[in-house]
Amino acid sequence: MAKTTVGLRWLLLLPLLGEAPLGLYFSRDAYWEKLYVDQPAGMPLLYVHALRDAPEEVPSFRLGQHLYGAYRTRLHENNWIRIQEDTGLLYLNWSLDHRSWEKLSIRNGGFPLLTVYLQVFLSPTSLREGECQWPGCARVYFSIMNNSFPACGSLKPRELCFLETDLSFRIRENRPPGTFHQFRLLPMQFLCPNVSVTYRLLGGESQPFRCAADSLEVSTRWTLDRERREKYELVAACTVRVGAREEEVMVPFPVTVYDEDDSAPTFLGGVDTASAVVEFKRKEGTVVATLHVFDADVVPASGELLRRYTSTLLPRDAWVLQTFRVEHLPNETLVQANSSFIRATVHDYRLVLNRSLPISESRILQLAVLVNDSDFQGPGEGILLLHFNVSVVPVSLRLPSAYSFTVSRQAHRFAQVGKVCVESCQEFTGIHVQYRLQPSSANCSALGVVTSAEDSTGTLFVNDTEALRRSECAQLQYTVVASDRSTRRQAQAPLLVTLEGTYLAEEPGCPLSCAVSKRRPECEECGGLGSLTGRCEWRQGNGKGISRNFSTCSPSIKTCPDGHCDAVESKNPNICPQDCLRGGSIVGGHEPGERLGIKAGFGTCSCFPEEKKCFCEPEDSQDPLCDELCRMVIAAAVLFSFITSVLLSTFCIHRYHKNAHKPPIASAEMTFRRPAQAFPISYSSSGARRPSLDSMENQVSVDAFKIPEDPKWEFPRKNLVLGKTLGEGEFGKVVEATAFRLKGKAGYTTVAVKMLKENASPNELRDLLSEFNLLKQVNHPNVIKLYGACSQDGPLLLIVEYAKYGSLRGFLRDSRKAGPGYVGSRGSHGSSYLDNPDERALTMGDLISFAWQISRGMRYLAEMKLVHRDLAARNVLVAEGRKMKISDFGLSRDVYEEDSYVKRSKGRIPVKWMAIESLFDHIYTTQSDVWSFGVLLWEIVTLGGNPYPGIPPERLFNLLKTGYRMERPDNCSEEMYSLMLQCWKQEPDKRPVFADISKDLEKMMVKRRDYLDLAASTPSDSLLYDDGLSEEETPLVDCNNAPLPRTLPSTWIENKLYGRISHAFTRF
Repeated sequence: MAKTTVGLRWLLLLPLLGEAPLGLYFSRDAYWEKLYVDQPAGMPLLYVHALRDAPEEVPSFRLGQHLYGAYRTRLHENNWIRIQEDTGLLYLNWSLDHRSWEKLSIRNGGFPLLTVYLQVFLSPTSLREGECQWPGCARVYFSIMNNSFPACGSLKPRELCFLETDLSFRIRENRPPGTFHQFRLLPMQFLCPNVSVTYRLLGGESQPFRCAADSLEVSTRWTLDRERREKYELVAACTVRVGAREEEVMVPFPVTVYDEDDSAPTFLGGVDTASAVVEFKRKEGTVVATLHVFDADVVPASGELLRRYTSTLLPRDAWVLQTFRVEHLPNETLVQANSSFIRATVHDYRLVLNRSLPISESRILQLAVLVNDSDFQGPGEGILLLHFNVSVVPVSLRLPSAYSFTVSRQAHRFAQVGKVCVESCQEFTGIHVQYRLQPSSANCSALGVVTSAEDSTGTLFVNDTEALRRSECAQLQYTVVASDRSTRRQAQAPLLVTLEGTYLAEEPGCPLSCAVSKRRPECEECGGLGSLTGRCEWRQGNGKGISRNFSTCSPSIKTCPDGHCDAVESKNPNICPQDCLRGGSIVGGHEPGERLGIKAGFGTCSCFPEEKKCFCEPEDSQDPLCDELCRMVIAAAVLFSFITSVLLSTFCIHRYHKNAHKPPIASAEMTFRRPAQAFPISYSSSGARRPSLDSMENQVSVDAFKIPEDPKWEFPRKNLVLGKTLGEGEFGKVVEATAFRLKGKAGYTTVAVKMLKENASPNELRDLLSEFNLLKQVNHPNVIKLYGACSQDGPLLLIVEYAKYGSLRGFLRDSRKAGPGYVGSRGSHGSSYLDNPDERALTMGDLISFAWQISRGMRYLAEMKLVHRDLAARNVLVAEGRKMKISDFGLSRDVYEEDSYVKRSKGRIPVKWMAIESLFDHIYTTQSDVWSFGVLLWEIVTLGGNPYPGIPPERLFNLLKTGYRMERPDNCSEEMYSLMLQCWKQEPDKRPVFADISKDLEKMMVKRRDYLDLAASTPSDSLLYDDGLSEEETPLVDCNNAPLPRTLPSTWIENKLYGRISHAFTRF
């Protein structure tokens, strides 16, 4: 056997020995570097490194012929980048100018040219570019920067040290030591020679890794052994010195040791023998016994060096091979090695019945399983011999000495009387027992028997009700015969059934099935198929939502419903449709059974077998809870409450009409009355809804909500005229509207109206009601203001203030049309600006102001203990005067841009704006809103850019956990970027609160004198607090251009921006 194993191993190794250089491998499967436009030709870019399988191997590198872009688009033949085949140094052959960049962008399939990659192969690996896989091939990604290389002084320390946040490596065990990484960023060294950058490897001093001080190459000191340690969690530290300033940056530097089959298999716990008895469980697939083999090696993933375990059943006897088989199931486990845990494998070897054995089979066997780790490369042999001692015991069929049952003469057909069972029948698997009844008298035979396939029992049931009613049949006598299908062996026992009671005719009109009845009284006054006593039985549920213990009418609550359609119930669909409904429909709250029937239901479940339908509905009848005196007391209390409510309502309505303005004249009412067909949901002239076939179910559900009228916020529907649609989603929309006499204000006011679409469900209505109730409580100049609502005699309409310029994201993107000078020094403040200041190009001061206004609104919401959960530029509106309005507390996931969300089973979630604790733990707090505010700052600075450009949401999860954060955008100050990074701290308690954020933004505004000067001369800024007040209540504006003080308190900035300087007010 040993010679055979050695020969097999050499046959397996021959293909590998034919291509020895294939032992070379990359320590990484991907490398990253930045590529700027107009970088000089000849500039070194980065090194790729190859590790050896044997000391004599010499690496040789070759580049693929093409550059690839988004979605593996082949862009162009690679003319720009070359590689030194002996050292692995990639360098720039041609400078990437703007013309080349535009050409590549056109060929990128219409996608932005953010990243390109090429492939590096280890010779003589085949250069099939479509099959680039580790370990013989790696990809080199270049982030394309559409601008020249920045000045060295403007680069952050992290950019001078590391390009990637995750430096992870894979090194095989038992291989010669070698270099696998170089720290130095070659373009930085080439273009910034005056910047001193040094590196250290922390945690590697006592480990098998070292970093050379001169070359900055990282290599292994000695051969690695995965069975001693599998992962090394190192840290790379970089120190940047510019003049007297010194900063240190650290990133993770994990190294994973890859496994090879160098550990021999052993018996787990030293156990090599198992004994088993085959008796009652004789079905094919039954596991007879299991032995475990331990291997310190890991079963690799598909596509890597596969380790093949072979198992041979001995002896090679025909009966043994026909009756048994061996199943192998490897399981990964963790074992402690030194101070860490490594992965290992426990192999389960199961001896399994390959066929069902007859009950007469009787044998004693000694079997063995030869296990061979055919890939084992260590000393010795990877062979084990497992032993199984098996006894096959015959089974005898024995019945009890006698059976005796009592049956009511009122029993209906298919009523279950009891069960018969041979000894130990409920333990049988693979043994097929059949039961039959031999009556002593043909005239007095009312029972039948059916065999259960699950537990080898026989169920006795009534199959002839006429015999039950015959007076001469006082007792029914049978012989029960049990037989084995395969061996024809039999067992017999007498059966005596005693009939009791007198038969009474059933009332006419009773249904055939008990399940039809929906209430206890009608259930218990009739019988049905399967009823043992002649009357159906009522099962009272617990009334707690969707439950397995739902209320229903049953022929016998012992057997129906029990979640299982047994052999008797399956004979007729009228017996127990709760368990046996097949191919029908279940209406109402329920959980369907695995194959048939109802597993759980809400309220009372009733079924109509002929229609193949069941209904689970709330219980509409309750047992009386108190006596007559109790009812009288309750009636008196209700009457008193009703009279009191009527009096209070009359008084409130009188006061409301007394204080309200007079309604508009008739012609005005007709002019502003909304036509019925303009509503998004049809209503009759009386206010009743006209249902349609498409939305009948949703209409019934939504109309079930009765919205109480709030006189303070109710607005006459006739005074509202809807206009064009501003935005819409799947269930709701926002339209522009004109309101007449809004809040008692004379004339017409332009407003926005939020409403549901016709296909909306009760959940969307609840969201809109929630937003309505929330907006009633808030009142802040930077939070969208609620004017009122139309809640009666029609669909719910929320009336909010109108934002002239729409969402902040759209406003910022539109501002890009103003040209490249949108941010920077102050622009011209000519007459056009004074005519319409909102049309001037944006300055950086404007952007800081936008952020400051939003922070003030969020500070207010935080003080109100409100969490927004979806703070983003798309959910901030821009009103006249460039005033920011935080909006969308209820329908934001529906009305505004849906492409910003990722679909989940319970709705859409804005992944790229969510805090790390919200993504992973579903925790939402004010501090998670602070994280979203940091992303909003990034959107503002980039004029509506998409966060995390080029990164799909599913990849973002792991990137954020590794510490990745977005880079500083162009034109973004260090101060602003620092604030973003503070908002993106991993620990929520380390993020700033909105009060501190507002103060930081105020300081930035002070530095931007250009913006504050503009604000002082902006006549429309005083309208920020215009929220529908009367003209007398509108504050005046200070137009004095006084010189700015050196330090400005918060209140001064508010006054300058909003025209609220104290001495500017005039009292009348």
